[in-house]
Amino acid sequence: MPNFNPAHAASRRALLCCGAGVLGAALAPKLLRAEVAATAPAPSLGAMICHPLLATTLYRHQVGGDVAPDGAAGANRSGYRYIEEQRQGAEWIVRGLATSKPDWVAQGWRILDWGVARQQPDGGFGGDDAFHSTSFFVEALARSCLLDKAGATPLRLDCARRGAEWLMQPEIEAQGAKGNAPFTHRRYVLAAALGEAAAAAGDKAAEARAALWAKEGISLQQPDGTDPERGGYDAGYQMAGVLYALRYLPVCKDAGLRGDLRAALRRAVAPELARQRPDGGIDAEGSTRVGLESARSGKTKDMPYHEIIQALVFGAQALPAPEWAEPAERIARNRGW
Repeated sequence: MPNFNPAHAASRRALLCCGAGVLGAALAPKLLRAEVAATAPAPSLGAMICHPLLATTLYRHQVGGDVAPDGAAGANRSGYRYIEEQRQGAEWIVRGLATSKPDWVAQGWRILDWGVARQQPDGGFGGDDAFHSTSFFVEALARSCLLDKAGATPLRLDCARRGAEWLMQPEIEAQGAKGNAPFTHRRYVLAAALGEAAAAAGDKAAEARAALWAKEGISLQQPDGTDPERGGYDAGYQMAGVLYALRYLPVCKDAGLRGDLRAALRRAVAPELARQRPDGGIDAEGSTRVGLESARSGKTKDMPYHEIIQALVFGAQALPAPEWAEPAERIARNRGW
């Protein structure tokens, strides 16, 4: 979809209303409503996480037990390796806010603060796979600050801002982009990280760079809706990319980009839903990463149903695509949530 141009839009409406007769006049309001819906601001992420389908299924369950008493999570429990492991703090906060559990919100901030304390003077976090890992953590921290205003302390906001600035340093970004090249979803991780950090901390440079990452993600999409991961379709990372794009959409200030992004998301979800079985599961056959690669834990990567259901429910509200609620419900039943 081309970028939205108000002058072109006005010309199309004038043609419909003035030059196309009674039929054109009847169709014009419908076209205008569709155009506005495509480019209009999305609901806030805070509103979208409160959808009852999520609150009564996925969000009523704890995130997991792989957290040390000091807040170190995942692989970091046995020594600091990946700052991204601390991103699960945001999931605790999301679920705590959606289900009114302040102890879960507190747990989330404890996990994120463990990561905040590891920020280096240059704004980075060191550790393994530093660029990609930092993008994950900055996104989680900035999202949490946007969702929980009471928890958005100056220290946490400054950490998100400095982390975003580190991700935009030319030499660091250039090196990181090389590692990210085979993975479309990583463009949307960066768009969400920088866009949310910009919205939380008021950084215009991060806002502009986020839009460019989102546009790059859209440009990589293939005609059949595939967002390539290692050169092909992956049933897990396809929807991980959709989820991060939907986290970016509410903070995207470019109307034309919002329209382009909504169109790309519709195309991306169609092949995924075509893989859904009657029992609600997703067929991962032929995926380029799920079932083949190892996660940070050493386990083989499996279908990220917790991300898929959120992507479908957020998209149902933000595009809007209400028909996506039914496959989301089938996933919830399949997983016993």
